[in-house]
Amino acid sequence: MSNQVPIRPGFVDNKMECKQGNALQRLGSAWMRFSGPDKKHFSASLEDQERLRRSRVLSAIFPLIVVAGLMSIPSAMLESIYWVPLLVLFTFSAVAFLCNRLAYINLSGLCIIFAIDAALTTLLVTSPGGIRNSNVPDLDLFLIATLVGGFILPRRLLPLLAIFHIVLIILLFTLLPHDPLLEEEIRINQGGQVYDELSDALLLQIVGTTIAWLNARSVDTALLRASRAEDLAAAQRSLNEQARRQVEQKDRLEYGIHVLKEAHARFANGDYRARAILQDNELASLAISFNLLADRLNRIARDAQEQANLEMAFRQLFAVQEEVIYGGNLRPLPPTGTLVDRIYPWLRQYFLFRQVYNRCGVVLEKARFALTRQRGVLSQLQSSLEQMHVALRRMNTDAYRLSPTLELIEKAQNLCAQVEEQGKFSLQETKQLDQMLKI
Repeated sequence: MSNQVPIRPGFVDNKMECKQGNALQRLGSAWMRFSGPDKKHFSASLEDQERLRRSRVLSAIFPLIVVAGLMSIPSAMLESIYWVPLLVLFTFSAVAFLCNRLAYINLSGLCIIFAIDAALTTLLVTSPGGIRNSNVPDLDLFLIATLVGGFILPRRLLPLLAIFHIVLIILLFTLLPHDPLLEEEIRINQGGQVYDELSDALLLQIVGTTIAWLNARSVDTALLRASRAEDLAAAQRSLNEQARRQVEQKDRLEYGIHVLKEAHARFANGDYRARAILQDNELASLAISFNLLADRLNRIARDAQEQANLEMAFRQLFAVQEEVIYGGNLRPLPPTGTLVDRIYPWLRQYFLFRQVYNRCGVVLEKARFALTRQRGVLSQLQSSLEQMHVALRRMNTDAYRLSPTLELIEKAQNLCAQVEEQGKFSLQETKQLDQMLKI
């Protein structure tokens, strides 16, 4: 049993038609890029878009000219006079092609029209026998140039183009020689009125120009409406974008105001660490200013607290100092976290030094008193020794010289003199030490 899905016959045909359509579209796009200017040369304005449209119309006309030239080749092979109009047509068409490539749209359109007019004029001028019954309808072919001008030229140039064609038709019919059969036909059938032979060509020019002008006017109107519609759509998109931006800006402002109010309330309630954090917000600069103000106020409050703590610590230090100066005891000072904590050890060392000084003063006073008493005792001892020495001298001289007591007395006197000197020196040293301690 087969599992293949049956294929509808029309499905393959539609697929092939899509492929063919895509191939033709790609071919047409490639031809437009090859024969026309780059789109970068045209802006989004109405004028440039109209020039781009006419450039694409010119690109579509070039293949028609090639087809018309190819269809005329069999006639040219039979009549050699047709080669000259074809050469003129292809030459000016090539110039128009180059102008279109270089984005000279008006000049390219004029070259196309001139190529058609020049080819038709050359065909009539080089025709043997001049104007004949068989080539009078060729004058109607100038309508092709008029219709082409309605698609590729500005609307204001169409009346001038129609006048040029009418004048050209009249000049060609007037200046070129007429075939005798044509002269006979004009004389017999039209009563000698040449206008009747030209009326069809002139009427076609007038009607064709009017139609081309109306078509150009309708195209301009459609382009203007399309441009206005695009402008309205662009304006609507711009308004929608502005509304969206305004809504987003409103949301950002509301969020920024909420953040600032919350930070302000926290700061006002004593939370000096409160800050407003905003990024990519219109109030970011205000948040930065608030944060700077909060930092400064926090720093001022911290400095004021530190100053109050320092003032309180110094008051305690001064109270302890007064007690120490007036002879009181040194009370312990609790830590304050300020500079006073570094000053208090020096005050304690001063207090200890003062106690040592007081003790040294007492010791020095006792030493001075003892030295003074010692000097008195030594003076009495020295006086007694002097009296003993004098008494012994009154005795026998020989006995005086041989007595060991005299020697001992003299040594005692010398020792007393040395002790006296040492005592004086000690008193001077104690005075200097007392002065140094006082300083």
